[in-house]
Amino acid sequence: MEQTKIITPAEQPAPKTTFGALTTIRTLMDDLHLDPILGLVAPGLGDWVTTILTVPYLITSVFTLKSLPLTLAIIYNILMDCLWGTVPVAGDFFDFLHRGFKKNCKLVEGFAAKDPKIMSEVKRKSLYFGIMIVVLIALICLSVYYVKMLWGYIIDFFLNL
Repeated sequence: MEQTKIITPAEQPAPKTTFGALTTIRTLMDDLHLDPILGLVAPGLGDWVTTILTVPYLITSVFTLKSLPLTLAIIYNILMDCLWGTVPVAGDFFDFLHRGFKKNCKLVEGFAAKDPKIMSEVKRKSLYFGIMIVVLIALICLSVYYVKMLWGYIIDFFLNL
């Protein structure tokens, strides 16, 4: 008599539609460079849109793949993108090089395929990612504060002419 193996939720493969959506987002944002274009055309708004489009990567890492190290790596990539996004113009050029969506897509696909190289690297760096998340949040807050202060000086300068 043949025994049926019970598959736990963590062992179940993710639906192909999930990865299809992540790949589509990656293609639009990184391969077609919509991420930096949105940042240049609509400063601030473009950064919010690109940040919102990272939510499916987080949902997949938390609820489908159930991996804390993967989630930390994705949050780290998102915050790196956010930090550079606070720097006017230079942040948009960084988006051409950083390709955070491509990195996150590769991480998610690697974890889903149980790629030992990706899994061990992310797990090995999880403490680093956790510490850097705290540092990046602090840097983002400082950057937003200083950019806001700089804009205040610029506006005051032109109002006092």
